[in-house]
Amino acid sequence: MFKKVSLLFLVFLLAIAPVSLGFSQGITKINTVRVNGWGVLDDKGNMSLSMRWVFPTSAIYIQIKNAYPNPYVIARNLLGSTSSMELRNAKVYYDDAKNSLKLTVDIIGTSVNRRQRWEINIGKDSTMVHSDNKKAIFLLVQSMGQDAVMIELLTINLPKGVSNTKFDTPTGIFSYNLDRKIAKGKTSLNVSVKVKPRIMSALYKIYGNSDLNFGSYWIAKTVFTNAGTSDITELRVSYQLGEYSSWSPENVYTLIVPRGSIVDLYYPIISSKVSELKSPTLCDLRVKYSYKDSSGKTYSDTITNRIQLLGINQFEFSNLTEEEKTGTWIDAFSNAPLLAAFVTKLDDAVKAFAGMVSQVAGGAGAALSDKEAVAFCKALYELEVYNGISYQTPSGFLLEYQSGGQDIKYPRDTLRDKAGTCVDLAILYASICETVGLKTFIILIPGHAFPVVILPSGQLLPVESTGLGGAAVGQYSSFDEAVETASKELKELQMGKFYIIEVDEMQKQGVLTPELPKLPADMLKQWGYKSPVEERAVQVPVQPQPVQPQPQALNISGQYQGTYKNNTTGVVGNINMALTQIGNDIQGQIEIVGEGQGNLSGKIMGTNVNFTANVSAYYGSFAVNFVGVIQGNSISGNYTVPASGISGTFLINKVR
Repeated sequence: MFKKVSLLFLVFLLAIAPVSLGFSQGITKINTVRVNGWGVLDDKGNMSLSMRWVFPTSAIYIQIKNAYPNPYVIARNLLGSTSSMELRNAKVYYDDAKNSLKLTVDIIGTSVNRRQRWEINIGKDSTMVHSDNKKAIFLLVQSMGQDAVMIELLTINLPKGVSNTKFDTPTGIFSYNLDRKIAKGKTSLNVSVKVKPRIMSALYKIYGNSDLNFGSYWIAKTVFTNAGTSDITELRVSYQLGEYSSWSPENVYTLIVPRGSIVDLYYPIISSKVSELKSPTLCDLRVKYSYKDSSGKTYSDTITNRIQLLGINQFEFSNLTEEEKTGTWIDAFSNAPLLAAFVTKLDDAVKAFAGMVSQVAGGAGAALSDKEAVAFCKALYELEVYNGISYQTPSGFLLEYQSGGQDIKYPRDTLRDKAGTCVDLAILYASICETVGLKTFIILIPGHAFPVVILPSGQLLPVESTGLGGAAVGQYSSFDEAVETASKELKELQMGKFYIIEVDEMQKQGVLTPELPKLPADMLKQWGYKSPVEERAVQVPVQPQPVQPQPQALNISGQYQGTYKNNTTGVVGNINMALTQIGNDIQGQIEIVGEGQGNLSGKIMGTNVNFTANVSAYYGSFAVNFVGVIQGNSISGNYTVPASGISGTFLINKVR
């Protein structure tokens, strides 16, 4: 499908680049950004454009300039490799005297000839305020969030010979006739194909949406330039993405004049079978085209480019080329808003867990009032803790803030594994809240991510979703502590070093979740999930059995290896102990594999043993009480974590 970003939306790319300027409490709110544009269109369809963005106050201008000392960073979507236009001689710079940003650029193929008329895509939301055969003036008023509006006025000087100008409001297309003579002579067509080197399978639905993010998610951009002296007519273009798409419908252009150009974009409808890919896979993208010279002779050719399809869990945080990078943090995370595609609020696993949360919250109608919404959010956090969902150390990529990618878990994966990185846990928390009608943000900052819930009143509830502890011991921050921590993180946002991903809005725009395999109805039960409400309903008191004292103690000194099982979550892990017995006293060391280690001490009486271990883990320190029975070279029994009420069983065997 052919579509180019409209001229009036071109400016909007720059205006929104600072990312939600009115959101953070530390940033002054914008009222109106005024934009003036002047374009000169030639008879080849190319245009020289000059635009100026004037910010409402000096304070706003200084903030933006300090946050983005290189103005190219602001203009990245317009001038970079994702641009849906083909630009030449671009210059962007700050003008301190006028509190403004200035851009000059040549746009190739601004106007194209279809059905014997020339067409320019001005924009669906624009209004034509004046038109004659010499110039046309257009107005666009565009919201930039709750506290900002952009007003743009664009004047285009038309080439000599223009007549019969029209503006179609529903499509935003400005068209005209142009008097000219048929050109005959040498036929020469230059063809340049640019392709995205990698496609994220997780986002296969967005690549067919030419409206999303001003058309920047094209897969291929083909520039046809008439380098001869003869007219080229009936240019037809079609594309195919290997086995993952059919040949696209042909895009047809009536005329390319000498030194004129056509910029054609490919937005493929990709088969859902791409979601079955688990690792990177190579694929051939084919471009097929044909055209005629002034005598009616037909020429045709096919161009093939090889690209890489990433696995369904692989997310590329930035696809900027080396030439585009400026070393800023936002370079490394320019694709961050696309994380909204991992928020699977309609997935059965997410809906089932949300049902458990509602049960724990006492059936609170989360979207009805702030009180009930907070009750749901608290129950969600505490149910995650109760079932042993824990924070997983992120990859070095996130810690180093370098461009690249990492595996992102869908919420069902995090529920299954009972562990996730900060991004995974934020996506899980947001998904469950979205399922019950609560809108959410995901905030991405250097080295971290956390969710923010929008309460029914519009107030914000930030939650530090990494406050969860280890699966074995249940060490964690309280819900109130998690909210306090995230609130501080939210207040400390720095312009140029955060992305605010408005999940519902991004999904409405077309950042849709992929199709995932169907799961069994009892998937949560299979994964060991339990509700404290259900546990209390079926709990049967167990009478302790009297322990018969033994007249003689055994010597249990040695090295032990074994396992533990958390009774609450069903998680099984490994433990190592080194025990030294002196009389009836026991001393030694303990390692909970993958979580922490520490010292232990206790006593032995006959075949019974009890001791306490003080463990230091990456998420904090805690005490564990062990009570066991000696059977030959084995010790088995129960353990408890007094601070959290977590309990379980253990079995260790003497290895030397």
